[in-house]
Amino acid sequence: MTARDLPGKALAAELIESSRGESRATPMEAVIARLADGGIGEDGAHRLIGRLWTLERMFYYVYGGWGQGLEMNDFPPSVKYLFARQIVDESTHEMIYLDMMLRKGWIATQKEAFHHPNGKFTIDSALAFYAFSLRNLATYPHIVRIAALNLGPKIIELAWMEALAQALGEDELSAVFSSQFVENRSHISMGRRIVEENVATPFNADLCRWACGIAKRDYGMFLQEISDFVLGRKSTFEATTAPVRVND
Repeated sequence: MTARDLPGKALAAELIESSRGESRATPMEAVIARLADGGIGEDGAHRLIGRLWTLERMFYYVYGGWGQGLEMNDFPPSVKYLFARQIVDESTHEMIYLDMMLRKGWIATQKEAFHHPNGKFTIDSALAFYAFSLRNLATYPHIVRIAALNLGPKIIELAWMEALAQALGEDELSAVFSSQFVENRSHISMGRRIVEENVATPFNADLCRWACGIAKRDYGMFLQEISDFVLGRKSTFEATTAPVRVND
């Protein structure tokens, strides 16, 4: 099969173009602007790295659910291999953030990071909402999950990270982000390949569009929350979400 004949080629291009169009209109632009106008200080840097570390470690939870679907369904070996590579990359990024916090002296031990306000996971947060949203995609085909994340939030993440690293210049913090660029670009390429080769029906294409839109919406809420947190503003998440009663 030639590239021209790939069933999901047009869909992949559509999702990528849509995400790139949104990538420089996120709440992170306020953080980038602050960096260009005096910086965010040590406290702001710790808040930024701490919350990003918290998100990264939630991917163990997200990918754990996704991996169960790969065991139960029949996917080509290449899909499983690429997913395994992505899990390793996310683990590396989590350790990059943790290492920075330790080297800076913001925390004394890894255990302390879990309890520090900048790294503590809380259930009533946009971060949690986004993580649970991704985890819920475990009930959908893996190709839909990868389309949602790798051709949605991953594209947006790469764009603001590149701008953030540029605004930081030669700062030590800049290397934390620039060191992730190769893997993040690889994840986008993985997503494009998986969608191009495996999304072959209009039904699955519509699922991919829907899931990608949901993932970007919820990631946007997380970016608003982390932007507010870094800049010392009151979070708007509680005011924009209604409490949900859970009956088990």
